[in-house]
Amino acid sequence: MFARAILVLFALSLPATAQDAALRVGDGIETLLYGVYCAQEPIREDPAPETANGTINIVPSIPDFQFRSKIVPAEIGIGFGVVSSAPLGVDHGAVTVTVTHPPFPGSGVEVERWQTDIGSGPNLTGFSFDHDHELVLGEWTFHAVTESGEELFFIAFEVVAPDLMPQVMDTCFDSFVS
Repeated sequence: MFARAILVLFALSLPATAQDAALRVGDGIETLLYGVYCAQEPIREDPAPETANGTINIVPSIPDFQFRSKIVPAEIGIGFGVVSSAPLGVDHGAVTVTVTHPPFPGSGVEVERWQTDIGSGPNLTGFSFDHDHELVLGEWTFHAVTESGEELFFIAFEVVAPDLMPQVMDTCFDSFVS
């Protein structure tokens, strides 16, 4: 309980969202953390026909954010996104997540959508780089909206060349200099 309280205080100590156009958190979200994580192997893939790959990865556990940053290196094996939860006892039911990004080479896909549920437990809304065509630099946004149109959150990330974030590469891939 104490750790959760610290987590909530940490999340609430973020810069005021009114001053940060790249982050909006609606009243239907009690906690929201964002960042970059080392991607996990999925335990399964669920159908998501409005995504470039037609599926979304379901991972075994909520990942630890290695870096609390909205700047993300474009590298296979890197993930980024948010972990959110609704107030205790609230379940938003079907939530539509829309991710926008620069066009993928070959397909031109710029918008991907899937359904998730956001309740009072932690929920990961993320993207992991699994394929070379996904490694596009620029702004990526995550937007979550309930069936009734209530915005739960909006966040923008900036995907950059991996050499601009060597600390992430070192952490996720155990790089070292000998």
